[in-house]
Amino acid sequence: MATKKILEKELYEIKMELEKLASKNVDNIELLKEKHAAEDTNSNMLALIKFMMDENKKTTMLMKGISDTLTQLTNELKSDQSGEATELQEGTAKGTRDIKEQVTELPISGHDAKIIEYIQVKGMACADDIKLHMDYKGRNAACARLNSLYKRGVLQRYQLGHKVYYKFDAGKATNTLIIYPPN
Repeated sequence: MATKKILEKELYEIKMELEKLASKNVDNIELLKEKHAAEDTNSNMLALIKFMMDENKKTTMLMKGISDTLTQLTNELKSDQSGEATELQEGTAKGTRDIKEQVTELPISGHDAKIIEYIQVKGMACADDIKLHMDYKGRNAACARLNSLYKRGVLQRYQLGHKVYYKFDAGKATNTLIIYPPN
């Protein structure tokens, strides 16, 4: 009888030790998960910072071009103030015709228009985002549509980690008129 109580006491102590070890393992697993998540966040942050720096460079170059054009137009306007304003207006009309001739029309479907609109609002999107937004059953349809828009020059593609994100860049589509059916 006494040995039975001793065995029960030892079993109880062993059970308590096992519970302590199990709780320590859960804590260690949580710490490992947090560390892994932090490393993923760091690599994604670096990719996003690089992307932001590239976009900043593009914006700066675009602003410089606009500034140079404004300076040139201001100088032309000052030189034409002596009664040659009509020639400037004719040149502007000719420039407008030249721009209209350079514009390419790009017809797209209503689904593609919704995808572009979603990406414009969100900034960037991957196939999983489009799948959820468009209620597709699988990722293949979303991937196919995004790749089609990328190949047609409407979207830009970025690899961030294991995912591919797409972004609409209106600056690249300056000479492109996107035509889509009304809602």
